[in-house]
This record gives sequence, C-alpha cells and structure tokens, in this order.
Amino acid sequence: MLNREDLEAREVASLSRLACRAHDSKGRRIPEEEDPLRTCFQRDRDRILHSAAFRRLQQKTQVLPAHIGDHYRTRLTHSLEVAQLARSACLSLGLNPDLAEAVALAHDIGHPPFGHVGERVLQEIMKDHGGFRHNAQGLRIVDLLEERMGGEVGLNLCYETRVCMIKSKIPEGFPIAEDLPREGPPFLEGLVVDLCDRAAYVSHDLEDALRSGYVTWEAFEALALPSEAKAHAQERLNLPSSLPSNSHILRRRTISSLVSLLIRDLVVSSDKRIQAAHRIRTPHEARITGRELIAHSQKRQGQILELLKTLNALFYQHPKVLDAIHLRSDRISKINDLYMKNEKKLPPRFQALLDRWGKQRVICDYIAGMTDRFLDRQRNPIK
Repeated sequence: MLNREDLEAREVASLSRLACRAHDSKGRRIPEEEDPLRTCFQRDRDRILHSAAFRRLQQKTQVLPAHIGDHYRTRLTHSLEVAQLARSACLSLGLNPDLAEAVALAHDIGHPPFGHVGERVLQEIMKDHGGFRHNAQGLRIVDLLEERMGGEVGLNLCYETRVCMIKSKIPEGFPIAEDLPREGPPFLEGLVVDLCDRAAYVSHDLEDALRSGYVTWEAFEALALPSEAKAHAQERLNLPSSLPSNSHILRRRTISSLVSLLIRDLVVSSDKRIQAAHRIRTPHEARITGRELIAHSQKRQGQILELLKTLNALFYQHPKVLDAIHLRSDRISKINDLYMKNEKKLPPRFQALLDRWGKQRVICDYIAGMTDRFLDRQRNPIK
C-alpha cells in the first residue's frame, strides 16, 4: 500500500526541479490535518470534482448552447478534456500531473451561463463595481462561495492551485481572498493547463463546427493545421484519399490527430526551453521568470492563431450561434435588474452575504453560478 508520504517521496524522486511538489506546498488558508492517503494536490482535485460548481458545468455553454444537441461540448466535457491533456503533458515534462489536473478541472467553474457572451454581459453590469472575469470568479467560488458539508464555505484549496487559477490580472476592485496576488504568472503547471485549454478548444470547437453543419470542411482545408491533421489521420488509418471530408470517421480521426500534433509540439518545445534554463532551480524561480518556459513552437503558434481567426469568423460569429446565445443572454440583464429592485427574493444563503459583499456583487455571484437551463427558467423570478 502507498500512503501519502510514499506518494510525496515518489514526487521528489521523479519530478523536475521546476515542478511543484506536494510536500513543499505553501499550504491552505485554513490549516487542516493531512490526508493519510492523498497528497494535498490530489485532495484539491477531488474537492473540485465533487463540488456543486463543477457539476453545474454540464449545463453551461461552450460554444453551442447545451440544449441544442447531446454531442456538442459543454463546459464540463471541455474541462475534463483539458484535464486529460494537461495531465499527459505534465507527465511528459516531469511537472506535477495532480496539480495540473486540479487546475484544469477548476479553470472554467467561474464561467457564467451562455459562455463568453454571458461573460460580456456581466462585465458590462459590473464595470463600475469591480468588474467581472470568469477566472477571478472561479477564485471567489473556491475560496468564498462554494458550500461544503458541515456548513463550511470555500474548498480551502492549496496556495499553488489557487495561484494557477489566476491566469490573467484580476480587475482592481474585484474581491478575492486577501492572501492571493492579483496577477500571475502561475506556476509551470498552470501555464501547461492554459495552453492545453487552447489546444482543446481550438480542436474541439472545430469538430463541433463541422458537426453542426454551420461550417463545412472546405472552409478549413487550406489551413496548415487542419490540413496536416487530416493527412496524418489518413496515413495512420490507411484511409483512401477519396474518402469524403464529411465522413464521420475521418472527421473524428482528424480532430484526434490535431490534438496529438498540438500536445506533442507543446511538450517538445517546452522541454527544450526547460532544459536550456540551467540557472532556474525552483518552481518559484520558474514562476517569476515568466511564460517563456512553457510554449508552443513559433510555427505552431502561428498556425493556431490562423485556425482561431477562421473559427471566430465562420463559427463563433455565425448568426445561428449568436442568435441562440443572445436570445438567452439578454435575460441576464433583465434578471439582474429585477434582483437589484428586490434583493429579498434572492435565495437565503445569498441574502446572508449582502452585508459583506454588497448587493450588486452578490447578485452577480448568484447569476454567474446559474446554468443555461436554470437561467432559461428565470423568466420572471420575482413575483
């Protein structure tokens, strides 16, 4: 049997000098007794996985609203895919896979309903009240809002996990826990998660675009990444070149090849950078050094941006995508106005937070936590 001390010793023996080790964690805001079997980062992962905020991601939009079809990505499936990619990449780089997995599972829990359109609505509502960013909201959830058994509030995660969730600068005036910095960079595991996030959504949004029928393969076949991925898939499966581009098996294998190309490039490029950084000896030094240690090759970076530009023009901005989201995201503003007029209609646990955080922030917290489906039901929440 392996206990926590055995797992910590294994990390010391096997991980890179720049990896965050559980034994060296700065710890939790509220001290706790260590788990006998799990490292602190494994425990963080499990707390996130079992949280209500994580479960709500199953009904939150990635690009297409969750109700449109059963096979499109939601925030939940996307987060699971990012966790798998980040864990694999960190294992190859000698970084801490448990920390990366925890961060990946938590990286989108602050997203409001209806994706980035919903986020823009809340940004506008909160522009004079500390702003809104989904990564900052995720920190509020894990530190201050998520309810646990026994009446505890917040998941009380490790410092390293929380720092890796910052991702970008927290808006001035946005309330987060006092022990956190307001901007990154995160530890290297957090940087891996960030780039695996991009690799996942650029690949899987392409698959959802093709599955939806809103965009055809012809719009992407001249781009370097999709073209290389398709050729790789055909070669790997020994498929005839005459197979139609809209073939189900070719589409899925092309997306699989695209993910593989991106993650392999990320690992190879980052490994070269880490090996060349002889003077950097600790995870904290690596964090201070900045983002240059974890990166795609310049060639892949350009190809990713090219694909993202095409996805934005043809899929993210497609009238059917925007209409489906805008129709519902308009309700965010209306519901916000209704609760601003009568905050006593908020659920009791949110009413209890009014004195501490103020009416507008608490209403924002409540709306941001809603799923697409729950928001759809809030046609007139105040009777």
